[in-house]
Amino acid sequence: MNTLLRSRLPKIALVLAVLAGLIATGGPPAVAAPGTTAWQIGSFVVDTPNLVRRSDIVLGRSNPAPADSLPLGNGALGTAVWSAGGFTAQLNRTDTFPSRKSLGHVVIPGLSRMTTAADFTGRLDLYDGMLRQSGGGMTLTAFVRADTQQLVVDVTGADPNATQTAQVKLWSPRTPTARAVGSVAALAETWVDNSGAGASGRTFGSLAGITAGGRNVVASVPNALTGQVAFQPNADGSFRIVVAAPSWTGGDSIATTNAVLNGAATRPAAELRTAHLQWWHDYWQKAGLIKISSTDGTGDYVENLRTIYLYAAAAHSRGVLPGSQAGVADLFTFSQDKRDWYPSGYWFWNLRMQVAANLSAGLPALNDPMFRLYKDNLDAIAAWTSARMPGRQGLCVPETMRFNGNGTYDGGTSNASCDSIIAPSYNALTVTTGAEIGLWVWEHYRMSDDRAFLSAHYPLIKGAAQFLLSYATTGADGKLHTRSNAHETQWDVTDPTTDIAAMQAFFPIAVKAAQTLGVDSALVSQLTAAIPKLQALPRTDTATQTQLLTPAADANGTTMIGLSTQPTAPRHNSENIGLEAVWPFNLIGDSGPLTAVGRRTYTSRSYVNGNDWSYDALHAARLGLANDMKTALLAAIRQYQVYPSGMASFTAQQASEPYIEQSGVLAATAPEALATDYDGLLRIAPAWPADWTGEGTVAIGHKSNVHVQIASGVPTTVAISSGADQQLAVRSPWPGQSVTVVDGQTRAVVVAAQSNATFTIPAQAGRSYLVEKTGSTAQPFQALTGTPATTAKRYDRATIGLPKQSSGNPVVALKARANGKYVTAGTGTPLIANSTTIGPAQQYELTDLGGGNVSLRAKVNNLLVAADDAGAGPLLAKNQAVGSWETFQLIRNGDGSVSFRAQVNNKLVCAENGGAAALIANRDAIGPWEQFDLIEGVAR
Repeated sequence: MNTLLRSRLPKIALVLAVLAGLIATGGPPAVAAPGTTAWQIGSFVVDTPNLVRRSDIVLGRSNPAPADSLPLGNGALGTAVWSAGGFTAQLNRTDTFPSRKSLGHVVIPGLSRMTTAADFTGRLDLYDGMLRQSGGGMTLTAFVRADTQQLVVDVTGADPNATQTAQVKLWSPRTPTARAVGSVAALAETWVDNSGAGASGRTFGSLAGITAGGRNVVASVPNALTGQVAFQPNADGSFRIVVAAPSWTGGDSIATTNAVLNGAATRPAAELRTAHLQWWHDYWQKAGLIKISSTDGTGDYVENLRTIYLYAAAAHSRGVLPGSQAGVADLFTFSQDKRDWYPSGYWFWNLRMQVAANLSAGLPALNDPMFRLYKDNLDAIAAWTSARMPGRQGLCVPETMRFNGNGTYDGGTSNASCDSIIAPSYNALTVTTGAEIGLWVWEHYRMSDDRAFLSAHYPLIKGAAQFLLSYATTGADGKLHTRSNAHETQWDVTDPTTDIAAMQAFFPIAVKAAQTLGVDSALVSQLTAAIPKLQALPRTDTATQTQLLTPAADANGTTMIGLSTQPTAPRHNSENIGLEAVWPFNLIGDSGPLTAVGRRTYTSRSYVNGNDWSYDALHAARLGLANDMKTALLAAIRQYQVYPSGMASFTAQQASEPYIEQSGVLAATAPEALATDYDGLLRIAPAWPADWTGEGTVAIGHKSNVHVQIASGVPTTVAISSGADQQLAVRSPWPGQSVTVVDGQTRAVVVAAQSNATFTIPAQAGRSYLVEKTGSTAQPFQALTGTPATTAKRYDRATIGLPKQSSGNPVVALKARANGKYVTAGTGTPLIANSTTIGPAQQYELTDLGGGNVSLRAKVNNLLVAADDAGAGPLLAKNQAVGSWETFQLIRNGDGSVSFRAQVNNKLVCAENGGAAALIANRDAIGPWEQFDLIEGVAR
C-alpha cells in the first residue's frame, strides 16, 4: 500500500522436543528457570492462561480519550471502548459496506463514578476476551459474546435507588429509524450501494438495539438519533446492559433485536459467559504461543504485542469478509464514520502479513475470510479482467479490490487496479496479486494437507497462472518479458522484479497444485515450457541504484536486486521491491546461491522503517539477520505503535483509526525467527537474537508443530510433533556437533548419532521425536508459564495500557549532550543549553499527554514550551495551553538519553551549533546535538 493512496492447525498433544545440554542461567523473573525444559512425557507443557495473561492490557487510570480505547470483538462485531461519559463503546461490523459505517455509540453515564474514582483500575483479559474495570466501589465486566452478536456489560456496586440510563446514539448526517417498545430501544438504518463505478447494487445497513437487566426498565427515543433505556439497578446494586448488533439489511428492528437478545438481560451470568469463555479458551489452546524474555525488556514487549495481535486477529477475523482493509483495524475504530483510504476495498499488500502470522500461529481459520473474499468473487474478477485487460486470459486479481470483486477505486477508475485501459497509476498494472494469493493457497494446503481446501481454491491458482502466461511475451532473447508495475513504486516499466519473482515462485507451485488434483494437463504443459524461459532477477548497484547489471556482476560484491530493468524510472512509493524475492516469494533465504545478494539488498534498501507496514523485520529474519531483525522490530514499535491498545498509526501519531499491520508484521516475524520450514527444510532459531530467551510453538508443514526453547543463542529444547507420515528434513540446531533423534515417548533411536549439517527424520503421524545433542542428560521439568500483567508496559515512547497517574507531574531538567550544559528558559528568550547548574530557569514540569507525547512547562514563568512559528522558530516558553506547537514526542534512546520530536513539524529538537545557539526543532536524525539527559526529581 502506498504512502499517498495506500498501498494451525489444531494443536497436537504430542510434540517433538529437542533437548540440549546448555540452558540459560540467571536473567529476569520472566526467563525460564535455569536447567529446565517444558518437555514432559511426550508433550510440551504450557500454562496457557497465565502465559496469555502476561500480555493483558492494564489501565492504571481511566481512558476518556477515544484514541486510548481498548478492543473487544467476536470477529464480525467489534467495539472500541473508552471511559468518556462513564462508558462509551463504538460498535463496528465487517459488513456495513461500502463505507463501513458504524452502528453507533453505546453510552452508560452511571459508570462515571467508577471511571473517575481515585482507585480506578482496568484490565483487558486476553485469555477470557473480557474487559474488567473497578473503582469507587463499582465493577464492570464487558465482552462481545463469541457465540452471538451481543455486547454485554455487567455492573455491580451501583446505587440501587438511583435511576440509570444507557443509550445507543448516532450522529448527523445519519438518518436511522429510532424505535422503542417496552424495555427495548433500537436504531436501524439501511442504504443501497449504488453510487460510483463498481457499485454492487446491494442493500446494507446498521442495527443497534439495547435493553437492560434491572428493575423498571423503560425504553424511549429521546431524539431521532438516540435510543435509550432507563431503569433502577437490582436490589444488590447490579445491572446489565445488552446491545444486539447483528447484520442488517432491513425488517422489523425491534423483533430482530429481541431475537438476538434472546432474554440475555435477565439470564444468569453463567449462561451468557460459558460459551463465550469456552470459545476463547479453546482458541488459545490451539494457538502457538511464544514467550520472549530479555534483561532490557524489549523481548517481553515484542511478546506482548504478538499475543495482543493474536487476540485482535480473533476479534476481527471471523466474519464473512476480512475485518481489516488497508491494514486498518476497522472493527476497533473510534472516530464515528471516518474511515481511512478506501473502505469498500482491500489491499492484499496489507493483508498478507496477517495471513502469514495466522498460519505460523497454527490458526489457519483466521484466514478464511480473506480466502473467501477472492473465491466468492471469481466470476466478478474474470469479468473485470476481460473488460479492463482486453486480450488476456484468466484472472488479473486487483491489488486494491472492492468487496464485490472489481478493481475500481473509491467510486472511480482513474486509480483502478488491473486496468490497462487507463493511464499508469499505483496499481493499474500491478499484475501479480493473483499469483501471490495463489501461493498462500498452496501454503495453507502444505501446512494443512487439506485437499478439499486446495480443490476449492484451485480455480484462482489456475486463473492467475493463465493470466501471467497470456500477459508475458517472448523476446528476441527467448525469455519471457512483461511491461507492468513494480507494485506501486515504479509504474509501467519493463520486467519488474515483482513479475519475475512471482513467475519464478508461482509457476512451479501451479504445476504442483494441478498435478496434486489431477487436472489441467494442458496448463501444466504450458507452465512447464514457460519455466525455463523465466529471467533472472534484475540487478543494480548498491551505491547509486541506477545501473542495470546482470547476475554475473554479483561476484564483485556490489550488486543488489533492483526494482526492474529500468532502475532510473520514477518512484511513486517507498516499497523495497527487491526484497519481495526474499518474502513473500521465498526465492532467497539464509543459505543458498542468492543469500549474499539478498543480504546486500537488505542492507542497501532505500526505505528503512518507511511505513507502519514495513517488512524490514520479516525480511531480516528470512535472511538470518538476527540483530537486524530485532533492530527493525523495535524501530517500528518506537515509531508507529502509538495506541495503548498495542495498535499502530500510519502517520506515526494518534489519528482517526488504529492499524493492525505493524503488529501483523511483528507477529509473522517472531515465529519466522524462532523456527521455519518455508522451503521444506526445518530451521531452528535461524534469526533469534542472542540476548532474547525464546520459548514457544510454531506451526510447520503437514499438520505438524515445532516447539523451541533457546537461551543465549543456543537451543536448549526443540520439539516436533508430526501430523503426517513424512520425511522431515531438519537443519542441525547445533552445527558441527553430534545429534541423535529419539522417539518422544519411548526414546527409541530414530536417527542414530551423526553430525551432518542436515538430516531427515522418518516421521509418522501422531508420533513425537526428540532431537538431542548426543549424550546429553535430561533436564528437570518446568512448564512454560507466566505471571499476569499488573501494570502498563513501556518501550521507548510506546506503551501497552496506561500507567497510573502520579500525584502531580514530575519536575525535570535537561542536560544537552551537545555541550554538557543544562537547558535554560526565560520570558521572551529562546531555550538554550548554557547553564552549569540547575535553578528555577532550568526546571520544567513534564506532563504525559498520552501516546508517547509530553509537554514541558517552564517553572521560571509557568508557561509551556512551544516550537515557535510552527517549528520554524526556536523553542520558547510562551504559551498557556497545549496544542501541536506545545506537544513533543518523548523518545528514549538506547544509550539512556532522550530526544524530543515536535508534533507541529515532525522535526527533532536540536541544541543548535553544538549548544551555542537556541534549541530549535529542525532535524530529521538523532545525533549528539539532538540528545539530552533527562534529570528527574530536581524539584516539585
